[in-house]
Amino acid sequence: MGIGDALEPELNATYRLQLAPPFGFREVQALVPYLQRLGISHLYLSPVTEAPEGSSHGYDVVDHNKLREELGGEEGFESLREACVAARMGLLLDFVPNHAGVGPENIYWQDVLTYGPHSVHARFFDVDWEPLKPELRQKMLLPFLGRPYGQALDAGEIGMVWEDHRLSASYFDHRFALRPESYVAVLEALLPTLERTDSYWEAKELLEAYQTVTAEERERSEALRGRFAVLANHVDIHEILDQFRAKALHGLLELQFWRLSYWKTAGDEINYRRFFDINGLVALRMEEPEVFFDAHRLLADLLRRDGVHGVRIDHVDGLYDPHSYLERLREIGARHIWVEKILVPGETLPAEWPVEGTTGYEFLNDVLRLFNRPEGEAPLKRIYRRVVADPMPYADIVHRSKRLVIATKLSAELHRLSYELDRLSESDYRTRDFTMGALQGALVEVVAALRRYRTYLPHQVEEAAREIKAAVHAGQRRNPAFEPLAYSFIQEVLLYAIPEDLTERRRAWVGRFQQYTAPVAAKGVEDTAFYRYVSMVALNEVGGDPDRFADGPEVFHARARYRALKYPNTLLATATHDHKRGEDTRMRLLVLSEAPDLWRRTVVSLERAARRHGGPRGPSTADKYLFYQTLVAVWGSDPPDQLEARLVEYMEKAAREAKVNTSWLNPRPGYEANLRKFVEGMVRDRWVARAVQPLVQVLKRRGFTNTVAQLILKLCSPGVPDFYQGSELLDLSLVDPDNRRAVDFGLRLRVLNEIEPHLAQPRLDTLREWHERCDARLKFYTMVRLLRFRANHRSLHTANYQAIEPKGDGGAHVVVFARQWEGGTVVVVVPRFSAWRETTPGVDETLVELPAAGSWLDVLSGVRLETDGRLALGQMPLPWAVLSQGRAGGALA
Repeated sequence: MGIGDALEPELNATYRLQLAPPFGFREVQALVPYLQRLGISHLYLSPVTEAPEGSSHGYDVVDHNKLREELGGEEGFESLREACVAARMGLLLDFVPNHAGVGPENIYWQDVLTYGPHSVHARFFDVDWEPLKPELRQKMLLPFLGRPYGQALDAGEIGMVWEDHRLSASYFDHRFALRPESYVAVLEALLPTLERTDSYWEAKELLEAYQTVTAEERERSEALRGRFAVLANHVDIHEILDQFRAKALHGLLELQFWRLSYWKTAGDEINYRRFFDINGLVALRMEEPEVFFDAHRLLADLLRRDGVHGVRIDHVDGLYDPHSYLERLREIGARHIWVEKILVPGETLPAEWPVEGTTGYEFLNDVLRLFNRPEGEAPLKRIYRRVVADPMPYADIVHRSKRLVIATKLSAELHRLSYELDRLSESDYRTRDFTMGALQGALVEVVAALRRYRTYLPHQVEEAAREIKAAVHAGQRRNPAFEPLAYSFIQEVLLYAIPEDLTERRRAWVGRFQQYTAPVAAKGVEDTAFYRYVSMVALNEVGGDPDRFADGPEVFHARARYRALKYPNTLLATATHDHKRGEDTRMRLLVLSEAPDLWRRTVVSLERAARRHGGPRGPSTADKYLFYQTLVAVWGSDPPDQLEARLVEYMEKAAREAKVNTSWLNPRPGYEANLRKFVEGMVRDRWVARAVQPLVQVLKRRGFTNTVAQLILKLCSPGVPDFYQGSELLDLSLVDPDNRRAVDFGLRLRVLNEIEPHLAQPRLDTLREWHERCDARLKFYTMVRLLRFRANHRSLHTANYQAIEPKGDGGAHVVVFARQWEGGTVVVVVPRFSAWRETTPGVDETLVELPAAGSWLDVLSGVRLETDGRLALGQMPLPWAVLSQGRAGGALA
């Protein structure tokens, strides 16, 4: 029995858990009974494979074929798996195919450091062994030093060690394995100390052998290293290694297949492809069958075990050919696959991909635009322009941000692409007159103008052609200074045939181009533009478009119907480990679109207070405006000292991500000190507390209505609801690391026990009281009540989707749809813009035409409603309703 077992639990809901010491397999196993009570069908785990000691996330995998020891290893995982099988729950695994960590624990990486391009693992990593810079030919640039190489060497920070039966250069916790020829110098220094000892002749013989060995002779080198290990056990090898300092050590380091450098050189000269701009994560050549099957041995084994039912693929856009990769994944036994894929508005998954869907950012953004009131856009933008003088349009900010990332963080990859493009042009007499400078300039503009993260050539040719042509046209329009034919040549290489002898080179270049555009988009948009354009920051979410303020219900319905038809098992996320703001933080911020006048008055007061707390070097007007929105959204979520610490950390990160007044590459202590002083002063200022209180109360009350509405949509829409750890209660988190804080599951278990009687027999007066007090127990109750309803009405998962248009004055301010299957119907009614409903007469008379007359059970309140086929909003026991009839109208249990 395995993944095909007929007893595999049906997908009802997933629960995402972030594993990191000390929260490992044993701790997760202890939560299984609790999560089972919630109605969760599948645990969705962050990476479980071996990572460096102390890794807080596990994405820096150093061994894809070993379960992480710090989480409990094989024994701990097996115990968890068996507990899940016993509880009729499944496991979904997060797998990282795109990259690996380069720590000393990665034996493949250390082998490549030792033997360079001659290593048996050299093909595993995406390294350019013939870069433009002559000094780096047959070498990898390793930018891990905290200061320039010469300073670090003279300061004695770089040394040499004998560890794990290998000679390595050391730099604090870093280890860089030395090539075989390096052992000669160590043995020459060792030999004089061994005269008149039994080890002398063994050392002399070993020295003579090493004097003739080369890196090409791997088997011989490994045998000699074994002999060296025996010798090292009988001598004080560490004393010898300590003799290598400065110039002597420099000479030895120059022999290596790598070159240590200051970390800031990475952007321009690094010659191995990374995960985004992280030097410690090297890209894998997963397109090579040898690499794929080697890296997936453990995953294939896990997928054959009972209880392991699917896999989530991290950063699918980083792969050379995602389509072929996913097909291979199916071959090794992955029946259920989800991809972490950012789809921009208007984009859909490639239809040919054998996947269940994505991790759910599209749904998150659908809800954001559904709950943002369109009439609030103009006044909110006016307020933004008053505070942030002459703000640049969002499209221009994105373009500049992408160009900045290309120029500073990802320029080495650009140089490689440009050089290879120049080689392609030189190979044809019709195109050889293009200069490398012209090609590189045009390439920058095309990459910056691409509207999507990437295209998927050689698949989806028509769609790719449309996007590439649009990017070429936009790039040329933005910067016509470069030769127009250079743009045409880029388009030709990407889309059209060129001489046959160049086909393989062209294919390789197209693949690298597509791997490049994704990190440019991620770092340029999510990690730069989102921190510069801060008009309505709730919209600045992964996969979102802050320039697209609101959508009507018809858009939400259309996307829901598409999911029901094409991807009924796609995940529906409202919070993740990568979100920019917690699900309830966003729901509060959306209320600003309903209360722009109150927001304007609050901003005026905050601006007045800011004069007392700002410094001569900051903060900037954009950073202040971001802070104002963040402050009112999370006010009261923590004790003052904790809130202050969270906001200080958040604003420093936000300012560095914006890369305007400070940055990760070049921090500006003066600006950051002033920013910290500003945040601390504003949070502690009693006048500020009084000034924000009226708005905070409105955001809290109306945002809570949004919170429950969002939750109901997630639980009742086509797809599989995914819950991020701890989000049973209010999630007022910010970007990581704030959203990865430890979760108090003991508290959640106590709350579950407290609401259990209400789940069995709802009390309307209690539910109304919880709503009035914005009590998080109502969110928890709604989640569990509907999860249990879903678990007892499995057909809801695949039921058809029908939009219902309400009739009356409040029709545009509620979202109504039906889910129907043979023998059962559910009708969902959730409000939009609760402020409008509170202030406009006649809303309660708005009618919802139900699919049938008769008795309907409101699942949330437990109240049964008798209808003639129509329901007035005023008849609903609560602001939201989930009405069931037929087989869906029975008891929950």
